[in-house]
Amino acid sequence: MEKKKKFVKKLIISRRRLASFTLFEKDSCDVRKLLTLVNALEFHTLYESERLCWQRFRSQYFWEIDCQKADEKCFKNNFRVSREVFNKLCELLNGLQKSNTNMREAIPLEKRVAIGLYTLGSSAEYRTIANMFGVGKSTVCKILLQFCNEVWRILAPIYLKNFPLTREKIEVLCQEFEILGFPQCIGALDGCHIEVHPSKEDATDYYNYKGWYSVVLLALVDARCRFIYVSCGSPGRCNDSQIFEGSSLKQQLNECSHLKEVKRNILGVEVPALIIGDSAFKLSDKLMKPYPFQLSQDLEQKCFNYALSKSRRVVENAFGHLKARFRRIGKGIDNALKYANAVILSCCALHNFLSEHNDAVNDKWLKALQSVEANRSYPEEITILADQSSGHNGEEIRNAISIYLSQKNCCNEEDNLYNIDEANSFLNVEEEYTFPSGETACNFQDIN
Repeated sequence: MEKKKKFVKKLIISRRRLASFTLFEKDSCDVRKLLTLVNALEFHTLYESERLCWQRFRSQYFWEIDCQKADEKCFKNNFRVSREVFNKLCELLNGLQKSNTNMREAIPLEKRVAIGLYTLGSSAEYRTIANMFGVGKSTVCKILLQFCNEVWRILAPIYLKNFPLTREKIEVLCQEFEILGFPQCIGALDGCHIEVHPSKEDATDYYNYKGWYSVVLLALVDARCRFIYVSCGSPGRCNDSQIFEGSSLKQQLNECSHLKEVKRNILGVEVPALIIGDSAFKLSDKLMKPYPFQLSQDLEQKCFNYALSKSRRVVENAFGHLKARFRRIGKGIDNALKYANAVILSCCALHNFLSEHNDAVNDKWLKALQSVEANRSYPEEITILADQSSGHNGEEIRNAISIYLSQKNCCNEEDNLYNIDEANSFLNVEEEYTFPSGETACNFQDIN
């Protein structure tokens, strides 16, 4: 208080001095500027140690103290990654680092990454997260979007850039699916609905057949539950087949000559490398789907459907891991619709990054997801019975594979040459989660 009185007194005296210079019009302007500068320097000297009025004090114990003292288990529960992987991620995302300014110190890089991971791994409100980290609510939203964009920019070209496919890549993918029990397969294709909150103008397009709003994530997954291709943003009213027919994935498959080069003769039929999907897709020489259900189904058809269903579980597991680790996706994205794709795509890139570094998903996360999914109904699959546009080549390939699998006794559980437990042990694939029957949709933005 005493400092303020002295400053006010000096300010009054300086103004009186200014009045005395009004008679000298030539020098009055320069004198005023000089006295104004002196006053500013005196004010800065008196109050340089005090907090500015627009800087609000917030507690920052959670990250600065609690998280630094937390053990490995507690750290992973909070941020969905191990501390070692967290440090690697900070090294890769150094583009998030901001410089200090004259007004305030920038939020450190590690804290920015922590806010991004915690927000994706939690379904808490932004206000709650802001109070935990000692920042503003708008700051959390801004950091989340910056984090997602940087993750996609840095990690996607490294861990999600698989197209155009090379011959060596195709051979490796086929070998891994051969262990799971399906020959000449490079990936499993499926979709997954993710809840969003569109505006009233766009609500009709995103309203799915089960009565809630969603976007579709279409993904091609390898035998190790890693995303090969992702496409996000299609409205919830679209089905998987429509999305696939208009995606760059189908175009890439049609233009890839290596798929035919890595062919295999099965019972006199040249079988190229292909992908597998459910009944929602069209049968072709590039995509295998199950035989339609019949009461009196042949043994060959049963063996084919069994092997395809068993191998296709990797895509369901990938979606389960994605939703369980990043709860903001599992429970529904509360960001504006225009930011939803960026959030989903970044989580897919993080999924592959964490899979590459063997950062496993916690069983408790999967159980928590199951309780959420049990109360949510998913759009039913639209089974395509007639594949008139696929020609006879797709049917010929499917028949040859079905006979080949039946000869391998893949339906005999006592003598199963494609034991799923042994395959998962070899490929480090886990069967933690299976979606409720009927879930088929998810959509991603093309990365190619």
